[in-house]
Amino acid sequence: DSDQMMFFDLKPFAYQQEILEQLEIERSVHHVYRNLVVAATGTGKTMVAAFDFLRLYKEIPQTRLLFLAHREEILRQSCKTYRAVLKDHNFGEYWVAGQTPSRYEHVFASIQTLNAGAKYRELPRDHFDVIVLDETHHSASDSYQRIIAHFSPKILLGLTATPERMDGKSILEDFDHRIAYEIRLNQAIEQNLLCPFHYFGVSD
Repeated sequence: DSDQMMFFDLKPFAYQQEILEQLEIERSVHHVYRNLVVAATGTGKTMVAAFDFLRLYKEIPQTRLLFLAHREEILRQSCKTYRAVLKDHNFGEYWVAGQTPSRYEHVFASIQTLNAGAKYRELPRDHFDVIVLDETHHSASDSYQRIIAHFSPKILLGLTATPERMDGKSILEDFDHRIAYEIRLNQAIEQNLLCPFHYFGVSD
């Protein structure tokens, strides 16, 4: 991305800090490194993931990241969020829509792109230290599963608003049947994190 951005001192909101602390407890106290965060859309899950990575990155600057999502615009928005939190214009490479990484250190990749070729299988199983699955409710699908099965990261972080999949499969199996932190839509509205809304259904 050529667009420059001004960096501000970003700080997590109180509830985001709560999620970060819970992730730390899951790992350091319970020794659980496959962590699922269930949070309503609009509560800043990507920001949480970026702050979580920042903490690891400060401890070990060589920490390698793979951020997986289904859509290119999500990857681009997510990469911008990480750049803002890490205050680094050059952080992240895209593996989507014909773009391939050159360093494979901090990669924002599309599920479809990875599955369209077998290039990711050439990377060692332990190549990425952290893998983030965005909108993990898709994760029980074969496309995610093949990628997750190939890699064994130190930390697997799942982000979703809805852990229940339409086809009835549970994504909790990928996360040792544990939810690290959960804030649903009604809670988010009650805590004034999101505005209430009216929903209109239109039949066609």
